[in-house]
Parts: sequence; C-alpha cells; structure tokens
Amino acid sequence: MRLLAWFSGGWQWSKGSEAPMFLRLVYVSNLSDDVSHENLDAIVERSRARNERTGVTGILAVDDRRVLQILEGPPDAVQGLYERILNDRRHHEVVEIDRRIVDARHFGSWGMVRRSMVDVVMLAMTL
Repeated sequence: MRLLAWFSGGWQWSKGSEAPMFLRLVYVSNLSDDVSHENLDAIVERSRARNERTGVTGILAVDDRRVLQILEGPPDAVQGLYERILNDRRHHEVVEIDRRIVDARHFGSWGMVRRSMVDVVMLAMTL
C-alpha cells in the first residue's frame, strides 16, 4: 500500500504497491467581480482541455460569485492545479475543505463539468 505524506518538498508517495491512487481536493472561493458568467464558461472550456491532458477530473459548482470545486487525479497534477488557483487573481478567499487519497475517481467520466451548487452538494454527500 502506498501512502501520500507531506515532506519539506511537498506531497510525495511512499514506496509500495503500484495500484493507482488519486488525490481528491475540495475547495471553495469567491470569484472576482470582473469574472462574468460568459467569461466563466470560456474558462471552464479552456480548463477542461488542460485538465484532460493532465488527468484531472472533477466538478465545478457556481452560485453567483461563490465557487465550490472538487478536483481529482494524479496527486502532482491536482496539487499543481490547486497552486495555480491559489495564485489566480480571479479567485479570492480560497479555502481548502478536504484533501484525501482515494482508490478510485468519483468523477472519472465527467472531465470537468459545471453544475449548480445544489447538485454538487447532493453529489458530495455520496462521496
């Protein structure tokens, strides 16, 4: 069994089984005022292509200016994406809610989709 552990250089896998393991990270943030719903749709489309290349899947919920996103995929890819989000001027008050290693993706066939906040909360209850 492999475990993800925090070392001074960041998250690293322990030696062990080569069974696929994924990082699932959940965060909330507020969008800056200059992000319109049209801009957001374009951002989601660009992100979907990038995430597909890096193996990141998940779901994005938007309720007015509030965002909740669940990311899952290879730990390095998810962590790298989260670090870009933390430094993105379009996100404010980013708060990590949950981070865990999972054996399987919950949103593996979804790519990256946008849903209502209510839908995502209901889905999150099944995780």
